[in-house]
Amino acid sequence: MAELFSNTDDGRVKGFTSTWAGTRDANTGQTVATAEAASSNFTAVNTFSGRGGGTTFRVERSFMYFDTSGITGTVASARFEIVGSSGDDGSVIAVKSNAFGGDGGTALSTGDFDAMPGWTDGASQASNVTTYSEAFESTSGTWNVSSQNNLTATSDLLADMKNNDVVIVCFLDYTNDYLNVTPSSAGTTNLGARFFEASSAGQRPRIDFTLATGYTHTVLGVAAANIGKVNTVATANIGKINSLD
Repeated sequence: MAELFSNTDDGRVKGFTSTWAGTRDANTGQTVATAEAASSNFTAVNTFSGRGGGTTFRVERSFMYFDTSGITGTVASARFEIVGSSGDDGSVIAVKSNAFGGDGGTALSTGDFDAMPGWTDGASQASNVTTYSEAFESTSGTWNVSSQNNLTATSDLLADMKNNDVVIVCFLDYTNDYLNVTPSSAGTTNLGARFFEASSAGQRPRIDFTLATGYTHTVLGVAAANIGKVNTVATANIGKINSLD
């Protein structure tokens, strides 16, 4: 498998207000962090009571981008590889983002808090944003806090890796943030992870991917993945038809 690493621009944006809707649906966060080797709040939802008895809701989302300009072939499969850190009772899903100026040319800012095309306030994002990975929930799996965690890519990520020069990703809490479910009790649910500033390359966030081999084109409206042979020749043995790519 080939690898694409994130870069030193990756980081977190945190938002907090006195209401769930005010925090989760805010256009702008309160703080941004881009120089961390690791954080226990790679994704996080936090509810706590202040000194005056009021409640504060906090949401933290992580953002990174990957240079995909060198990918021209069909991406057959991919996965995010995220090395964990302290914090293992939360959830995560990766979605398409237009943070970093939409092209990786601008530093991460508090204004990128909701930088996800299709984001809809007051609603689950299941039918709105573009999902780039499967969801992980601590109720159905174990988040490893010291080694690699894998998130299988969706077909949307595979297509964008081929068609776009930059793939920008937001990792956010799935159970409460993505689905818009108000936390039922005080406390923190979070997943910890390492960023590009981690001391070794093996700990840095990356996408592992495999390019398709053989014939990869649609024939008469049928996707290559569903074609086994063309004129009795196995597609794995076909690079061109009639000298055409």
